[in-house]
Amino acid sequence: MTARVSFVERAKQLAMAVLWIALFAGVALGAGWLLHVLTAGLGGTGWWLARDGAVQVAALFAATWLVGRRWSKLSWDRLGWHLDGGLAPRVLRGLGLGALMAALAVSLAVVVDRAKIHLTHDWSRWPAAAVPLGVGFLLAALSEELLFRGFPLRRLADAIGPWAAMTVLAVGFGLAHLKNPNATAFSTINVALAGVWLSFAFFSPGGMGLAWGLHAGWNAGLALVFDAPVSGYPFSVPAVEFVPGRHAWVDGGAFGPEGGAVTTLVLIAGTLAVLGARVRRPREWLVA
Repeated sequence: MTARVSFVERAKQLAMAVLWIALFAGVALGAGWLLHVLTAGLGGTGWWLARDGAVQVAALFAATWLVGRRWSKLSWDRLGWHLDGGLAPRVLRGLGLGALMAALAVSLAVVVDRAKIHLTHDWSRWPAAAVPLGVGFLLAALSEELLFRGFPLRRLADAIGPWAAMTVLAVGFGLAHLKNPNATAFSTINVALAGVWLSFAFFSPGGMGLAWGLHAGWNAGLALVFDAPVSGYPFSVPAVEFVPGRHAWVDGGAFGPEGGAVTTLVLIAGTLAVLGARVRRPREWLVA
């Protein structure tokens, strides 16, 4: 009888969590649509990623504040925004580690699969392209963290436990990229693994700040430093060009390094780096 009551109670908690997350998504979609209409065309074509990212971040923050803070009564700390000691150090640490991991993935592609990095030395054009894209990557990364970590991950974790919640949303993160250009089963698995990596960051003292920095550093490192595709999307940054090697399953081919085994290895290493000294204490991996 006790087990049955426990199962029924857990099912009710899960159903309530799904309803809360659906409400969160509905508020974000509504706010995003309105902001998109109001900002259409602003900034020109060069700033499209930053413009779209800003709209998504504003809409998701509005949903986080209304649904997460006001209606669900969750503190900013519970939502992953650990502000003791400042947000900037957490974000900067993530940016550095994410960019380092991107460099390691590309380096493995060059060494193992004979991928190539072509330099055109036309660096005078690089800042004009890199600045709007860099801002765009920061905002796009934050919007995805608010959507796949943040309130949804916390609310689901409170209902079914952090391990199950992390798994569900990581799978959702992978499937959300399934229709990206040149996506494969391997790329979908890697993006889901990235969701696990970022969830470990969320459930750490670094919280959302660290997860945001890791996500943005990875994307910007691939695109701005090496001109490698990010999740299937090429950005054609001047002065440098990434040319995949012989085997797409190794370096990701047209999808970019995220679609190959090089990223699988780097994500494992990156997850261990996020866990740090906690790696010897599994019970503390998902408790923050």
